[in-house]
Amino acid sequence: MAENETVMENTVETAPESSKPSKGAKFIGGVKEWLRKFVVKLKRRPMNIAFFVLIVSSLIYLFMLGSISQAGLEYPKTGVPVALFINTLFSILVLLLFMYSFPKRAKKPKIVMLVFTFVFMAVMIGMDILLYVQWTNAWTEALKILNESQKAVREKYIYGAINGVLVHAIFVAIAALLTATYPLYGKLIGKINTRKVLEENVIKEAIDTSEEV
Repeated sequence: MAENETVMENTVETAPESSKPSKGAKFIGGVKEWLRKFVVKLKRRPMNIAFFVLIVSSLIYLFMLGSISQAGLEYPKTGVPVALFINTLFSILVLLLFMYSFPKRAKKPKIVMLVFTFVFMAVMIGMDILLYVQWTNAWTEALKILNESQKAVREKYIYGAINGVLVHAIFVAIAALLTATYPLYGKLIGKINTRKVLEENVIKEAIDTSEEV
């Protein structure tokens, strides 16, 4: 009996342990899967790219609102208070208009809301240009009469205000362009292969399906 047990133990082949992926491979795989899901979402709603840029433009304006408000109080030229009020209000309302323009379950955008979105964008760009021109001219004139200490105090906010409205106008213009052309780059995104490749399990053991008589 002992000899038979020894023979049986020797004939049993242990199955090789499956190699586990390393932490680096898991991390890379997770990143690839996240990117795949992200592209899948963009295929469904490519206008989200324009929406993201529009959100960034609003955040830029709101973050720079301290310097912009200070410049408005220091140099309240013609149209500056009105431009500040309109841009502050529109930078928030335009996000709501954009969301209403592209409902999640609708296949086509709502034209009326989309038109209002473009109108709001155009108004904000116009107000930014007005503020940029007014403050640039006012600062150029102020440099001629201010002493060094006064210049140092006002430089802290005037350059932030001028650059803030300029960058805001640029980002709003980019968002408007991306909103108008989303069907074009949406087609390009749709050509990206996002199919998940599954590894096939290879069955090594033969299955006997014959019926015993």
